[in-house]
Amino acid sequence: MSERIEVLRRLQSIDTKLKRLEGDKLYRGYDIQKKQHQIQLKKTELSKISEEIKTFQRNTNSKELDLKSIETEIGKLRQQMNLVKTNKEYSALKTEIGGKEADKSVLEDEILRMMTTYEEMQQRYKSFEKAIAQEESQLKEVQKQVETDIQAMESEIAELKGKRSNYASGVDHDALQHYNRLVSHKDAVAIVSVINQVCQGCFMSVTAQTLNQLMSGKDLTFCHSCGRILYLGDGSEDSNED
Repeated sequence: MSERIEVLRRLQSIDTKLKRLEGDKLYRGYDIQKKQHQIQLKKTELSKISEEIKTFQRNTNSKELDLKSIETEIGKLRQQMNLVKTNKEYSALKTEIGGKEADKSVLEDEILRMMTTYEEMQQRYKSFEKAIAQEESQLKEVQKQVETDIQAMESEIAELKGKRSNYASGVDHDALQHYNRLVSHKDAVAIVSVINQVCQGCFMSVTAQTLNQLMSGKDLTFCHSCGRILYLGDGSEDSNED
């Protein structure tokens, strides 16, 4: 294997790791966004519960006003009973008071049920508040861990870029230009081996002429199918860039 091919392979190994690290950095950022989205959904639900509680409280207050109004009416009717002079008038007022008392009882039961429901709504609100507080606490931990991870990744990226620069300086301009062009279009896989007369990039057979060019090792040889740079290999090459 020529020295130029070996250097290009090492460059590719570095570029593959750089691409992976950049992807990992982006993925770690998504962890924060995901947690923030979860918190925002809970806050939206909490706001909805808050509005429901306010509406329910207004309805309860209205029912309590209705109850007070009925109690006032009953009080007035009782006062009138003390002033009537005939049994007929007394009986009529007593019947009317009985109806009001029945309405009052129904309303009191309804208010009690509403108060129970209100307490349940308040409890649900507090549960959401607690859940949000926990999520926000977890977010801080995630942000701290992500920051640590990204710093480590950036340090590794800087180290790899330094190695890449050193290797790139040892490759002739034309070869490096071909390599960089292929890397930008082939998902960082610009140079592949030929094993058993098959390109390991596209898995198409190579021609006898291509094999002869590879064996001569004088110039860069490209796959006629996928355009990648080729080299002869047996599948056991060390791909470590160090």
